[in-house]
Amino acid sequence: MKVLITGVTSFLGVYTALQLLGEDHEVIGAVRPGSKNEAVLDERGITKYSNYRTVYMDFDELPDAECGEEHFAEFVEKSGDGGKVIDAWIHFAWDGIGSAGRENTDIQIQNIENAKKAYIMAKLLGAKKFIFAGSQAEYGDGNHRSPRPISPYGKAKRAFGRWATEQSLLGQIYDKDAMQFIHMRIFSVYGDGDHKTSLVNTVLKGSIKKTPVVLGPCVQRWNYLEVRDCARAISILIESNDTRTDVYDIAGSDSRVLKKYVQAMNEIAGGGAELEFGMRSNNAEGGFSMSPEILKLQRLGFKQEISFEDGIGELVEKKRMELEAG
Repeated sequence: MKVLITGVTSFLGVYTALQLLGEDHEVIGAVRPGSKNEAVLDERGITKYSNYRTVYMDFDELPDAECGEEHFAEFVEKSGDGGKVIDAWIHFAWDGIGSAGRENTDIQIQNIENAKKAYIMAKLLGAKKFIFAGSQAEYGDGNHRSPRPISPYGKAKRAFGRWATEQSLLGQIYDKDAMQFIHMRIFSVYGDGDHKTSLVNTVLKGSIKKTPVVLGPCVQRWNYLEVRDCARAISILIESNDTRTDVYDIAGSDSRVLKKYVQAMNEIAGGGAELEFGMRSNNAEGGFSMSPEILKLQRLGFKQEISFEDGIGELVEKKRMELEAG
C-alpha cells in the first residue's frame, strides 16, 4: 500500500513510518518546507528505506477548505501529483500540543482548517482511508457516548472529527467505496524519542539523578501504551478490511491509577526520586480519568505486546546513557 503521512517528523509519525516501511508499504512523508525537525528522518533511519520518499507541503499555501474540491483539484494538477494515487493518508500534523498551545484557541482553529485541507487532498488523491490522530482529550469529563472536552485542543480535535465523519458518511450514501474516516483517539503513548518534559521522562530523569519530582495529585485512572505498540495498532487500522468510519481508542489493556504508574517508573529506574505528589495543579485537560474501550481494536487483531514494566525498563537504560553522555 502507498501511505502518505503528514506530521511524519513527530514522535508518533516516526514510529508509524518505521512500522509501515518494515512491512514493505510505500511511505510518503509530508514535511513542512524548512522544518527544523526534518533531520530526525535521517537520525531514525527512515530515509535509508528505498520505499520512502519525502514531499514538501505547506498547508498555508493550499486553498481554504471551504473553497471546495474543485480548487484543490486545480492545485493537485498544477503540482504534478494528480497521477499519484495513494491508498491511505495518516494525519498527525497538529500544532499547539504543549500545555500552553492546548489553550490557544487561534492555533487550534487553524489546526481544524488544515486538517480539513488534508482530508480533501486525500480524497482527491484516491485514498480509501483517512486516519486521524485524535486524542483522549476529546473525552474531557464526559464519556464515549457523550464526550465533553475541556481544552481548546480537545474541542478542536473533536470538531474536526465530527466534520470528517459527516463527510465520510455522506460520501458512502452515494458511493460504497467512499473514503473511510478512521478517528483514532490516542491515549498516553511513551517511548524513546518522546518530548523531554513528558511525565515519563521527567520521573525517570529524577530517579536516575536522585532529584525531587514535583507532581500533581495523580489520582486519576491512566493508560500507557509503548509507542511501537501504538504504531502496530495504526498499521492494523490501515491494513484491515474490517474497519469502517468510526472512532477507535488507541490504548493498552492495562489501566491503573496514575500514581501507581509513577511509583512503578521510579522503582524500575532505581527509586532515586523523591516523588512530591499534589504539589502542582493538573494540566490543561484537568485530572479526569481515562477509560479506553479497545474491544473494536482487539477485534481487528491488535494485542499489546510490550508491558509497561518492559517498556520502561528498556527506556531507563537509554535514559542512563543519555544522562551519562551529558
